[in-house]
Amino acid sequence: MSLDKLEIDTVVVGAGQAGVAMSEHLTELKIPHVVLEKNRIAEAWRTRRWDSLVANGPCWHDRFPNMEFDLDPDSFVHHDQVAEYFEKYAKRFNAPIYSNVEVKKVQVNAQAAGFIVETSKGTLTAQRVVVATGPFQKAIIPSIAPQQTGLYQIHSDQYKNPQQIPEGAVLVVGSGSSGIQIADELNRAGKKVYLSVGAHERPPRVYRQRDNVWWLGVLGGWDSIKTDTGPLKGLAVSGTHGGHSIDFRRLAQQGITLLGMTMQFEAERVRFQNDLQQSLADGDKAYFEFLDAADAYVQRTGIDLPEE
Repeated sequence: MSLDKLEIDTVVVGAGQAGVAMSEHLTELKIPHVVLEKNRIAEAWRTRRWDSLVANGPCWHDRFPNMEFDLDPDSFVHHDQVAEYFEKYAKRFNAPIYSNVEVKKVQVNAQAAGFIVETSKGTLTAQRVVVATGPFQKAIIPSIAPQQTGLYQIHSDQYKNPQQIPEGAVLVVGSGSSGIQIADELNRAGKKVYLSVGAHERPPRVYRQRDNVWWLGVLGGWDSIKTDTGPLKGLAVSGTHGGHSIDFRRLAQQGITLLGMTMQFEAERVRFQNDLQQSLADGDKAYFEFLDAADAYVQRTGIDLPEE
């Protein structure tokens, strides 16, 4: 299959959730387009997730319009099923997705309006280009990460399962959903786990019989724009084990040693900031502010949701 000399209105780069959704909108508008994917549909969900990962939202929420998951609406979908769902959804409207086509270069067409798109299967021209590759394609490695080669270290992007980790204690750096779920899994597998906790928000998984994502919707959380210039806070909520709220103190009771934010690696020693109690207190404050906002919404709207 060659795309050489193809002229098309719109090129969409990437066939993940954004690329598939864009293709559906373009199809409904009858705009000629192609979706170019360097691997397979939803490749990141297939190969860049750890074995046990499930979606962080219930499947009634984490889905496309007009097509339900064939599962309990309140369940949390395994990542393999997410990939299968994307494929089925794309087939519903015959999305013009070309797999195994890598976009190598996009440049303004100097001879006419639009763009020249160089790919591994030829060069095409388009009036518009939509980049739908997502913001998380490269793992961010903090500058404090140790450089010595004798220390086994991986990013969560490379983590698959506890059997992958060598013998010995494990330090997990990061208190967002990924770090917490990986630390919990390693602890349940019998590893000695240290969890470095930084600034975080830990909303309830369910409050007054409504999931966290429902509350984010009615309280405007999905529409908010972060204006602070501080470090990004980890969002500590989990879809594992049927979905549950994160409680760092419970993790400690289960055997995980909590530490402050990782500060510095010196040879074979690690230094941590003395901020664990403050981070937990700030997380608690945000948690109760979330509950107060939810209660105020119930009172204001008169919606019938039982008190907790």
